[in-house]
Order: sequence, then structure tokens, then C-alpha cells
Amino acid sequence: MRKSEKTAVHGAADLQAQLSEAWNQQLGRSGETYGRVFAAMRDEFTGFVQRRVDANMAAMREWSECRSLNDVLALQQRWVQSAVAHYVDQGNRVLETCRLAATDIAEAAQPKAEQEKPAAERKPAAQRSAGPDIKEAA
Repeated sequence: MRKSEKTAVHGAADLQAQLSEAWNQQLGRSGETYGRVFAAMRDEFTGFVQRRVDANMAAMREWSECRSLNDVLALQQRWVQSAVAHYVDQGNRVLETCRLAATDIAEAAQPKAEQEKPAAERKPAAQRSAGPDIKEAA
């Protein structure tokens, strides 16, 4: 084997090792993020179910105290308002959890050198991906 071939093989092995390490780090960070998201979603949905069960139990207790049709209709109206409020609140909580997770994943995907720079000094993605043979339009 010639010296140039040995250098090429060694360079390819180094590149493969670097890529493997980068992927392992990225997957580790992503795995942590997804683990936190799943735990947060579990907590959110468990809390939601508990709030709905409590509201339904309260409605059942109040049902026994109804003396007229108007009392029943008022109870039903309060129950529906409570349910809608809980579902809207839960939807907003889930959306916020997903937004925060997407932000974490996007930040974890940035190269280390870019993360360490202040945001004002970072290059936009279009400039980072442009090769040296591509000229910027001015």
C-alpha cells in the first residue's frame, strides 16, 4: 500500500469516527429532550384527567341537590363551561410544551461553535451552508 493510500484510509477512518461521535452526541441530546417531553406530556395529561374527574364528581354531587329542571339546566351549563375551559387550557399547555421541546431540539441541533457564539454573531443558516465558491448577492 502506498503512503497516499494509507493517508486516505486513515483520513476516512478519522472522518467516520468524528461523524459517529457527532451522531452519538446529537442522539443523546435529542433523547434527553424527548424524554423530558414525554414526561411533561404524561404529567400534563394526568393532571388534565384528574381535573376532569374532580369536575365530574362535583357535578354528580350537585346533581343530587337539584330540585327543579332549571337547577339541572344550570348545572349542565356550568359543567359544559368547565369542560370547555379545561380542554382549552389543556390544549394551550400541550402546545406550549411542544413549542419548548421544538426549541430545545433546534438548539441541540446547532453545531457547538455556533451555540457558543452570542446570537448576534451567529451566521444565518443560508450563509453557513454556502460554500466558498458561492458568492453572496449584494
